[in-house]
Amino acid sequence: MPDRKPDSTVSTNGHRAARKARVLVVDDEENVRLTTGAILEQEGYDVATAADGREALEMAARKHFDLVLTDLRMEDIDGIALLHELQARHPNTVTVVLTGYASIESSIDALRQGVYDYLIKPCVIEDLKRTVSRALEHGEQRTRISELSSPVVEIWDGVLLLPVVGTLDDQRAAQMSGALLEAVRAESASVVIVDITGCTVVDTYTAAHLINTVRSVRLLGAQTVITGISAHVASDLIKLGVRLEDITTRRRLADGLRLALGFLNVRIERGQGSEVGGQSAR
Repeated sequence: MPDRKPDSTVSTNGHRAARKARVLVVDDEENVRLTTGAILEQEGYDVATAADGREALEMAARKHFDLVLTDLRMEDIDGIALLHELQARHPNTVTVVLTGYASIESSIDALRQGVYDYLIKPCVIEDLKRTVSRALEHGEQRTRISELSSPVVEIWDGVLLLPVVGTLDDQRAAQMSGALLEAVRAESASVVIVDITGCTVVDTYTAAHLINTVRSVRLLGAQTVITGISAHVASDLIKLGVRLEDITTRRRLADGLRLALGFLNVRIERGQGSEVGGQSAR
């Protein structure tokens, strides 16, 4: 299950206020957990603690944490294994290491697991505060970029739109595909429109991810239309060896939407609404 978007609360004046950032402190030394937790609570964070990696993973499965601050040397599941599992299961959670057993090897291993920063015990309190604050800011920026790069929008009942803008690398393309498939499942979508009008580069990786995404959506029982296929893009896809015979494409997004509504037996007439197959096209 992917990570949820950060929650928000409604203040007394009716405006929406951001919730406290949730931080999980993982350390097998009770005094470290209590001291670190107290410092971060004073900074206004919603803090929870875990005594080892297994407990941390169980807590992360039940509740979203914006940041996990973990020791490396722990029994059962150590810090490196915890970081690996967090990166795989909860990629939107930012991680920071706080350890008393520093080494070049452990720091390299931690960085390979996507850790934001690496602190050494005993840690200066101000360094801890500063690092956690910056790590959370980094996480927020990463989330915003992620949402902007792969927005899945329901534009009609049962019709999802995924606009692809810019250049797709492996990581972003995989993220895009995952977000789309999750949206198809969550919304029980019947048709998906993938619009590549704003895709500046159509290379082998982009083409491969587009085709794999289309096939994956089909396995979930939804039809897919790729729009924004201009003459030069079609030529590029053919040169790359992409077979378009079994893929539904349209040059314009409007044409793709019209086709998608046709799949749903909905007809739009200019100047007035109509009802076909029990659905209003107003």
